[in-house]
Amino acid sequence: MSSLLKTVVAVAGALLLGLLFGFLLGRMGKGDVEAALEKAKRRGAEAEEAMKREGEECREGLALAKTGKQLLLTKEALLRATVELYANNYGLPSQYLAQARSWLRSAQKGLKKTDAAKAADLHDKIGEAQTLAMRLDPTARLRIDQILVELQRLPGAR
Repeated sequence: MSSLLKTVVAVAGALLLGLLFGFLLGRMGKGDVEAALEKAKRRGAEAEEAMKREGEECREGLALAKTGKQLLLTKEALLRATVELYANNYGLPSQYLAQARSWLRSAQKGLKKTDAAKAADLHDKIGEAQTLAMRLDPTARLRIDQILVELQRLPGAR
């Protein structure tokens, strides 16, 4: 055999040996990379799901806070009406009671069915108290005090 042929065969053999060595070296770390990729995908999916749950909890908390705020504003309007009635000022209580009815109607949308029914009953009682206040009836104060006691029983009105 000629020396040129020996050189070509030696170079081709070296290239094949290098290619085989590189392939084996590359394959050796591929399993670890694939395992790390799967682990990262799994953690990403778990993080997305946790974020969705937290978003839902946040929306529920926001709705509860909004309902609680509306109930507290109802209570504030009722207390303002009571103060005006104690001062024998029968003009403003009607306005405050109308505002209380409005806030209670808004809060009623965010309450559970049983509590919403109680709120509807309170809404009607506030209307009756408003009628009493417009008639200059001193029993309007007692009616408002009873409404305040019942309002305290609704969740979020404390």
